[in-house]
Amino acid sequence: MEKKIDVLIKGQGVVGMSLALHLSQRRLNVALTLDKRHTGLTPRQDVRYFALNKKSKEILEKINSWPKNQNVTDLKDMHIFGDHASELSFSPEPHNGPLAWIVKASALDDQLMQNIEQQEHIVLLNNEVADIEVPLTLICEGKQSAMRQKLGVTFDVNHYQQHAFASLVDTGIQHQGKALQWFTNKESGPEILGMLPCEGNESTKMSVVWSMPSKKAMNFQQKTHDEIAQELSVLTKNRYPGMKVLGPSATWALSASKAKQWVGQIGTNRFWALAGDSAHTIHPLAGMGLNLGLGDVAEMVKVMDLRDEVQYWRKLGDQYLLRKYERARKTDILSSWYFCDAIQRLFSHSNGLVKTARNQGLNSVQNLNVLKSFFMKHAGS
Repeated sequence: MEKKIDVLIKGQGVVGMSLALHLSQRRLNVALTLDKRHTGLTPRQDVRYFALNKKSKEILEKINSWPKNQNVTDLKDMHIFGDHASELSFSPEPHNGPLAWIVKASALDDQLMQNIEQQEHIVLLNNEVADIEVPLTLICEGKQSAMRQKLGVTFDVNHYQQHAFASLVDTGIQHQGKALQWFTNKESGPEILGMLPCEGNESTKMSVVWSMPSKKAMNFQQKTHDEIAQELSVLTKNRYPGMKVLGPSATWALSASKAKQWVGQIGTNRFWALAGDSAHTIHPLAGMGLNLGLGDVAEMVKVMDLRDEVQYWRKLGDQYLLRKYERARKTDILSSWYFCDAIQRLFSHSNGLVKTARNQGLNSVQNLNVLKSFFMKHAGS
């Protein structure tokens, strides 16, 4: 390797690639590992869509990586349905723009990688040979991070005994930028269905993320598209009579997790920090996962700029700076982490009094602007 590497980034997801581009803008030499994070999926088969807030959009725009218009859908409205006819809706003020943007994951990946390949300060390494000694290693390998485990970092995991089922559907009706979410509690267990508008503002296609008991999710893998569409119609009270499941589909276990330690030292002059899913995961009910990961990117860039502009005598992996990053991100993430966990548990409770209280509460929030603003803040807007 010809260049001296300043920062090694383990993990080629959105968080890792975004960090690489931001640091390269600051003329740091970055090595980014290549991995198999998509398990062989082609862009056409990739069912992932991200709900990105204004801060995430700004982070990506600063590295010229906001995807092209056809891969971005404005989220103009959100409607939530509880059991027993309780409802809650969110609409932005006209001067504030969309609530969020629904971005096709494969398009964002491609845009980031296209920019990375043009950067002279970034080199790509095979993950298998990326064990190089550098001043700072940023670990963005996801919730199953091998390096985090190797470092012995405690990773507390709260298993929900649920799986998410995700797919793409054609509702037959233009979505008009509206997202929909249903909370329900069946005999088999709690379910949360989210439908996000995608494929452009005039499209009839929506991305489905359906949290359900793990046993049901496993059975879903054997169902036909028509059978899944029929179950969707029941839960949505036949809102879309002509709905078709386009596929493909994916399932994964749901949990909330967080690392006890986010930064540390290897040997004498080598330091490390966690970011993204390697440091924290959250229930997908509010769509905050990647927004929190990109928040990690913004904070890491902030401490790097502090070192460059003010505290230039500090080493790249200076523990003062890394601890500053850790404290800031833990403080920001904990409120979102507990918020989503509390909402999930509230709508999972089978007690009749709890059901009545939560649905009355949902209707009450609809009429209280202060509480609605609180919900919108924690939903990532």
